[in-house]
Amino acid sequence: MQHKVSVKERVVASAKRLFSERGFHRTAMADLALDAQVSVGAIYRSFASKADIIRDIIRADTDGTLDELRANISAVRSGTTRGHDAIEQMVLEWASPQQDDALYHEIVAEAHRSPEVAQMVTSTCGEFRELLRELATLLKPGLTQAEVEGVAELLLACLFGMGNREFTAPTLSPEQTAAIVTRILLQGVRAE
Repeated sequence: MQHKVSVKERVVASAKRLFSERGFHRTAMADLALDAQVSVGAIYRSFASKADIIRDIIRADTDGTLDELRANISAVRSGTTRGHDAIEQMVLEWASPQQDDALYHEIVAEAHRSPEVAQMVTSTCGEFRELLRELATLLKPGLTQAEVEGVAELLLACLFGMGNREFTAPTLSPEQTAAIVTRILLQGVRAE
Protein backbone atom coordinates (compact mmCIF):
# COMPACT_ATOMS: atom_id res chain seq x y z
CA MET A 1 0.00 0.00 0.00
CA GLN A 2 1.38 3.39 -0.99
CA HIS A 3 1.77 6.15 1.60
CA LYS A 4 -0.32 9.21 0.77
CA VAL A 5 1.82 12.29 1.30
CA SER A 6 0.11 14.69 3.71
CA VAL A 7 -0.23 18.42 3.13
CA LYS A 8 2.31 19.02 5.91
CA GLU A 9 4.85 16.67 4.33
CA ARG A 10 4.41 18.29 0.90
CA VAL A 11 4.74 21.78 2.33
CA VAL A 12 7.85 20.85 4.33
CA ALA A 13 9.48 19.23 1.26
CA SER A 14 8.69 22.29 -0.87
CA ALA A 15 9.82 24.66 1.87
CA LYS A 16 13.15 22.87 2.20
CA ARG A 17 13.76 23.22 -1.51
CA LEU A 18 12.54 26.81 -1.89
CA PHE A 19 14.10 28.11 1.33
CA SER A 20 17.43 26.59 0.22
CA GLU A 21 17.19 28.20 -3.21
CA ARG A 22 15.66 31.58 -2.33
CA GLY A 23 15.87 32.06 1.43
CA PHE A 24 13.00 32.41 3.88
CA HIS A 25 12.17 36.02 3.18
CA ARG A 26 12.14 35.67 -0.60
CA THR A 27 9.79 32.70 -0.50
CA ALA A 28 6.15 33.74 -0.33
CA MET A 29 3.45 31.45 0.99
CA ALA A 30 1.93 31.57 -2.51
CA ASP A 31 5.20 30.16 -3.90
CA LEU A 32 5.12 27.38 -1.31
CA ALA A 33 1.51 26.61 -2.15
CA LEU A 34 2.25 26.43 -5.87
CA ASP A 35 5.30 24.21 -5.41
CA ALA A 36 3.54 21.90 -2.92
CA GLN A 37 0.38 21.86 -5.06
CA VAL A 38 -1.84 22.94 -2.18
CA SER A 39 -3.78 26.09 -1.41
CA VAL A 40 -2.39 28.88 0.76
CA GLY A 41 -5.31 28.17 3.08
CA ALA A 42 -4.19 24.54 3.40
CA ILE A 43 -0.73 25.75 4.43
CA TYR A 44 -2.19 28.02 7.11
CA ARG A 45 -4.42 25.20 8.37
CA SER A 46 -1.26 23.12 8.89
CA PHE A 47 1.17 25.86 9.96
CA ALA A 48 0.49 29.15 11.74
CA SER A 49 3.61 30.79 10.30
CA LYS A 50 6.88 30.23 8.44
CA ALA A 51 8.49 29.70 11.84
CA ASP A 52 6.25 26.66 12.34
CA ILE A 53 7.42 25.31 8.99
CA ILE A 54 11.03 25.91 10.03
CA ARG A 55 10.36 24.01 13.28
CA ASP A 56 9.14 20.98 11.32
CA ILE A 57 12.16 21.21 9.00
CA ILE A 58 14.55 21.32 11.97
CA ARG A 59 12.81 18.35 13.60
CA ALA A 60 12.80 16.32 10.38
CA ASP A 61 16.47 17.03 9.75
CA THR A 62 17.75 16.54 13.28
CA ASP A 63 15.63 13.67 14.59
CA GLY A 64 17.46 11.14 12.42
CA THR A 65 20.87 12.54 13.36
CA LEU A 66 19.99 12.50 17.06
CA ASP A 67 18.73 8.91 16.78
CA GLU A 68 21.97 7.93 15.05
CA LEU A 69 24.01 9.59 17.78
CA ARG A 70 21.96 7.84 20.48
CA ALA A 71 22.54 4.49 18.76
CA ASN A 72 26.29 5.16 18.50
CA ILE A 73 26.49 6.11 22.18
CA SER A 74 24.57 2.97 23.11
CA ALA A 75 26.99 0.90 21.02
CA VAL A 76 29.98 2.54 22.73
CA ARG A 77 28.40 1.97 26.15
CA SER A 78 27.79 -1.72 25.37
CA GLY A 79 31.28 -2.17 23.94
CA THR A 80 30.17 -3.10 20.42
CA THR A 81 31.70 0.11 18.99
CA ARG A 82 34.83 1.98 20.00
CA GLY A 83 34.43 5.63 20.98
CA HIS A 84 37.02 6.46 18.33
CA ASP A 85 34.88 4.89 15.60
CA ALA A 86 31.71 6.62 16.77
CA ILE A 87 33.38 10.04 16.76
CA GLU A 88 35.10 9.47 13.42
CA GLN A 89 31.80 8.49 11.80
CA MET A 90 30.09 11.52 13.31
CA VAL A 91 32.81 13.92 12.11
CA LEU A 92 32.82 12.28 8.67
CA GLU A 93 29.09 12.83 8.32
CA TRP A 94 29.44 16.47 9.36
CA ALA A 95 32.45 17.03 7.08
CA SER A 96 30.77 15.52 4.01
CA PRO A 97 28.71 17.78 1.75
CA GLN A 98 25.01 17.47 2.52
CA GLN A 99 22.08 18.13 0.24
CA ASP A 100 20.58 20.59 2.72
CA ASP A 101 23.72 22.63 3.50
CA ALA A 102 22.20 25.85 2.11
CA LEU A 103 19.08 25.30 4.20
CA TYR A 104 21.21 24.81 7.32
CA HIS A 105 22.86 28.19 6.69
CA GLU A 106 19.48 29.80 6.11
CA ILE A 107 18.14 28.44 9.42
CA VAL A 108 21.19 29.69 11.35
CA ALA A 109 20.89 33.12 9.70
CA GLU A 110 17.19 33.26 10.55
CA ALA A 111 18.01 32.32 14.15
CA HIS A 112 20.00 35.56 14.38
CA ARG A 113 16.92 37.54 13.29
CA SER A 114 14.07 35.65 14.92
CA PRO A 115 13.96 34.88 18.64
CA GLU A 116 11.46 32.09 17.90
CA VAL A 117 13.82 30.36 15.45
CA ALA A 118 16.77 31.06 17.78
CA GLN A 119 14.94 29.18 20.54
CA MET A 120 14.37 26.22 18.20
CA VAL A 121 18.07 26.08 17.29
CA THR A 122 19.10 26.51 20.93
CA SER A 123 16.77 23.71 22.00
CA THR A 124 18.09 21.40 19.29
CA CYS A 125 21.68 22.21 20.25
CA GLY A 126 20.75 21.39 23.84
CA GLU A 127 19.68 17.92 22.74
CA PHE A 128 22.99 17.44 20.91
CA ARG A 129 24.97 18.85 23.86
CA GLU A 130 23.33 16.40 26.28
CA LEU A 131 24.29 13.44 24.08
CA LEU A 132 27.80 14.78 23.48
CA ARG A 133 28.31 15.11 27.25
CA GLU A 134 27.38 11.46 27.60
CA LEU A 135 29.81 10.53 24.84
CA ALA A 136 32.56 12.55 26.57
CA THR A 137 32.08 10.60 29.81
CA LEU A 138 32.32 7.34 27.87
CA LEU A 139 35.51 8.46 26.13
CA LYS A 140 37.26 9.20 29.40
CA PRO A 141 35.55 8.39 32.66
CA GLY A 142 36.57 10.72 35.47
CA LEU A 143 36.51 13.97 33.51
CA THR A 144 35.49 16.96 35.59
CA GLN A 145 32.16 18.58 34.77
CA ALA A 146 34.04 21.46 33.13
CA GLU A 147 36.05 19.02 31.00
CA VAL A 148 32.88 17.19 29.96
CA GLU A 149 31.38 20.55 28.96
CA GLY A 150 34.55 21.42 27.06
CA VAL A 151 34.49 18.19 25.05
CA ALA A 152 30.79 18.67 24.31
CA GLU A 153 31.46 22.27 23.20
CA LEU A 154 34.30 21.16 20.93
CA LEU A 155 32.15 18.47 19.31
CA LEU A 156 29.25 20.90 18.91
CA ALA A 157 31.64 23.40 17.32
CA CYS A 158 32.67 20.63 14.90
CA LEU A 159 29.01 20.12 14.03
CA PHE A 160 28.58 23.78 13.13
CA GLY A 161 32.06 24.31 11.70
CA MET A 162 32.08 21.30 9.43
CA GLY A 163 28.84 22.56 7.91
CA ASN A 164 30.84 25.50 6.55
CA ARG A 165 33.72 23.42 5.25
CA GLU A 166 32.83 23.82 1.58
CA PHE A 167 33.66 27.54 1.78
CA THR A 168 37.12 27.04 3.28
CA ALA A 169 38.73 25.34 0.25
CA PRO A 170 39.76 22.27 2.27
CA THR A 171 42.79 20.33 1.08
CA LEU A 172 41.79 17.15 2.92
CA SER A 173 38.96 14.84 1.94
CA PRO A 174 36.08 14.40 4.38
CA GLU A 175 37.53 10.99 5.26
CA GLN A 176 41.00 12.41 5.96
CA THR A 177 39.49 15.25 7.95
CA ALA A 178 37.42 12.86 10.07
CA ALA A 179 40.40 10.62 10.81
CA ILE A 180 42.73 13.48 11.77
CA VAL A 181 40.18 15.48 13.77
CA THR A 182 39.16 12.35 15.69
CA ARG A 183 42.76 11.42 16.46
CA ILE A 184 43.62 14.94 17.67
CA LEU A 185 40.44 15.21 19.74
CA LEU A 186 41.02 11.87 21.43
CA GLN A 187 44.69 12.65 22.08
CA GLY A 188 43.59 15.82 23.82
CA VAL A 189 40.98 14.06 25.92
CA ARG A 190 43.39 11.30 26.96
CA ALA A 191 46.52 13.45 27.30
CA GLU A 192 46.37 13.96 31.04
